[in-house]
Amino acid sequence: MKFILCCLILFPIAVTAQVSDDFTDGNFTSNPSWTGDTSAFTVNAEHQLKLNSSGSDTSCLSTQSLSLQAMEWSFWIKISFNTSLNNYTRVYLGSDSPDLKGLINAVYLQIGGSGDSIMLYRQNGNMHSLLFRFPFLRTNKSVNVFRIKVRRDTVGNWDLFADSTGGRQFSRYGNFTDIQMVPSAWFGVFCRYTSSNSTKICFDDFYAGRILLDTVPPKIISCGFSDSLTIRIKFNEVIDSSCIKRDLKYSLKNNPEKLIKAYILKTDPGILFIRINQDNTDFFCDSLRIQNISDLANNFLTDTSVLICYYIPGPCRPGDMVINEVLFHPDVSGSKFIEFYNCSSKIISLNTLLVGNSGSGNTSVQPERLCSEERFLAPKDFFVVSADSSKLCSRYYVPYPGKVAGMEHFPSLNSDSGYVFLKSAEDSMVIDAMSYSESMHLSFLTNTIGVSLERLDPRIPSNCRANWQSASETSGFASPGYDNSHYVIDPGNGLDLQLSSSIFSPDNDGLEDLLYIKVNNVEAGTLLTLRIFDIKGNLIKIIAGSSTVSENSLFLWDGTGENSLIVNMGYYIVFAESLGVSGKHSNVKRAVVVAWKL
Repeated sequence: MKFILCCLILFPIAVTAQVSDDFTDGNFTSNPSWTGDTSAFTVNAEHQLKLNSSGSDTSCLSTQSLSLQAMEWSFWIKISFNTSLNNYTRVYLGSDSPDLKGLINAVYLQIGGSGDSIMLYRQNGNMHSLLFRFPFLRTNKSVNVFRIKVRRDTVGNWDLFADSTGGRQFSRYGNFTDIQMVPSAWFGVFCRYTSSNSTKICFDDFYAGRILLDTVPPKIISCGFSDSLTIRIKFNEVIDSSCIKRDLKYSLKNNPEKLIKAYILKTDPGILFIRINQDNTDFFCDSLRIQNISDLANNFLTDTSVLICYYIPGPCRPGDMVINEVLFHPDVSGSKFIEFYNCSSKIISLNTLLVGNSGSGNTSVQPERLCSEERFLAPKDFFVVSADSSKLCSRYYVPYPGKVAGMEHFPSLNSDSGYVFLKSAEDSMVIDAMSYSESMHLSFLTNTIGVSLERLDPRIPSNCRANWQSASETSGFASPGYDNSHYVIDPGNGLDLQLSSSIFSPDNDGLEDLLYIKVNNVEAGTLLTLRIFDIKGNLIKIIAGSSTVSENSLFLWDGTGENSLIVNMGYYIVFAESLGVSGKHSNVKRAVVVAWKL
């Protein structure tokens, strides 16, 4: 009976000694409580435990920990210097004493040191025995960020994982067997540093406790092509590379002979690559089926099929891709952008192209990659780069945000005039270029801030001044990522006015409550006035008053007059009047009936 009572008393103590601290409470003095060189550490604004000392010294903190046969330890660490003999840190997984500077029995991970490596040691007094060295992981950069996880089962099998970016996509770096227990009374950190590095070590997300089981299978994030002969399948976590040799199955429904090999790179084990037979290079779309793929916890992805299309990117040459729209003087809520259009029949690889500019003083700027990662542009499609993609998408109507990308070193377009170009990264061949200036905007616009210049015809050279026009008011003065509000048409047919119906009933019953008015066949930059009159010629409503419109624009009338009240039943006239840039004047009218249910 006394034995049972003793267990009941000790059990809560063991549970509370589990270490779990992400420092979101802003301190390290409670929940859990850390002791040691407390004056040498602080919790920073990012809720990380940070070394905050001065001079050259060794500083330590420790907290009580569990003592279990099977345990898991994990943590995040950032070291903002190249490690050396006198500049490194240790994370003690278990120690029999809180004094980590003494002659203790312990197991610790050393991050850095004279070899710039990450190593697991067992310490017995003044003897330090190497248990494991993480292959490929080095601490020789100016900033080193890692997330590390270590597991030991009940019979002494150790598994070691890490994410070399500090994320949570762990890769297994190895395993070994050591049956000795870990002295787990204390968990802690040990920092040795010179004065220049006394504030450059941060820790976060400490965990020491029971093994955390992963029961969630991997998911496919994306599937596409990394090059013309390789399918690239990205998962949300690291996948087990051993399944490739064991039981992984993959096939194309209609082209099974095209797939010849699957592999995973050690540098990015969250991605599966599948090679295509080099003898079969025709365009095709097919269903790719993947079976028996698992993560490191042996969670299997359910049999999955994804649609892929095979293509071969073609070289981009002059005329294949053009500068299609430029906003060089945005308002405070917008952002500069350049839109490109693939007017060829090729798939174009965007990261093979450079974009650059020069100002009015003809000062050239080093061109930058149009896209930093592998990305392809289909024929007759658009791609937009911006100084701030989020501001651009919030300022203008952007129906396809995926076609807009931020650019870290966006060309510094002058707000009055300049020159922008697109080049091949391989041979510096100029693919397209155009000069822009404020004077290219429509002369009657009183304010051109926030108004883009749109290309009228991709077939006409970019340096033709007449091939550029201010974006229309009805488009919001810019059209990033979709058809320009202006494009070349033959204006010979004159203004055309189409109504959605000859009768409509604005009674809010869900049937023909609105009249849609479509204006077609106007010149780029046309000024349009659209008004509603009653049968006696009285003005009822102004739908558009001297607004610049695109060649095909849509308006609506809700059946109200200028007083916002529903008009009476009867005949009404929709009258459109336009004045083109060339001086061409047109007008057209259509009759419509406003009806009510009796």
